[in-house]
Amino acid sequence: MNGDRMAKQVYLTIDDGPSNDFRDKIDFLYERNIHAILFCIGENIKRYQEDVVSAISKGFLIGSHSYFHKYFSDLSIDEGKESIKMTDDIINETYKMAGIERPLKVFRFPHFDLGGDNSGDDYESKWSKPQSEWFLYPRDDRKKAFQEFLKELGYVQPLFKCVNSEYLDDKTMFDLVDVRCTFDQMEYFLGIDNAPYGMDKEEAILGRIDEDFPYAGRALNCLNTSDIILIHDHEKTTELFYKIINKYIEKNFKFLKIV
Repeated sequence: MNGDRMAKQVYLTIDDGPSNDFRDKIDFLYERNIHAILFCIGENIKRYQEDVVSAISKGFLIGSHSYFHKYFSDLSIDEGKESIKMTDDIINETYKMAGIERPLKVFRFPHFDLGGDNSGDDYESKWSKPQSEWFLYPRDDRKKAFQEFLKELGYVQPLFKCVNSEYLDDKTMFDLVDVRCTFDQMEYFLGIDNAPYGMDKEEAILGRIDEDFPYAGRALNCLNTSDIILIHDHEKTTELFYKIINKYIEKNFKFLKIV
C-alpha cells in the first residue's frame, strides 16, 4: 500500500498508563508522528505526573480510565462517581501544570465494564454466553447513572470517522459517552497460561495484526473501515509494544488524530 489513499486509517488508544516506561513509549510515538489517546489511571498519573505533562506538551490527548482500574459493576454508584471525579480533577491539574487548555474530555471504563452488570465476574462471564446477551444490562439504571455523570462533567464521545458499523457487534457503541475499541491487540495476555486464541505467545499477538476477519473484530486489513486500536502501557509488555507499533508502521497505517 502506497500513499494515504491506500493506507489503513486507525485511531491508536493506549490504556492503563502511565507506567515506568511511559515517557520512552510516548517519545517513540512522537518521533514517528503517531497520534494516540492515552487513557490513564488516576493513581498512576499521581506517580508519574511529570511524564504525563511531557506527553501533553507533545500533543497527546489524555483520557480518563478512572482512578483504580476496578470493575464498575463491583462499585457502588457513589464509589464509581468518586473514581471518575478524582481522575477528572487530576487530569485537569496536569493540563494546568503543562500550561495547556484541556481540549477534550474522553473516558474509557476499565475492562469496558459500564457498571450495569451484577458484578465484575458476571460481566466477564457474559462473553461466553450467546451474543444476544452481550449487551444486556441487568442493572441498567447504574449504567445510565454513570453515563449521566460523565455528561455532567463534560465528557463526550469523540467523532471517530469512517468506522463501518456493519462490522460492529455493538451497533450502539457510539451512542454512549464512553470510548470503546474496534480492535483489541490482546498483548496483555502475553505469558498468561490458557490465554484465548493462543495469545500467551508473542507470535500469535503479532499475527493478529495480519488477520482479516472484520466481522470478528479483526479488520486491520480491511480498507473500507477505520479502526480504534486498543493496546496497553504495561511494563511486562514494553518490548512487545515497540514490535507492535513497528508492525503498524510497516503496514503503512495512517494514525488519525481526534483533536
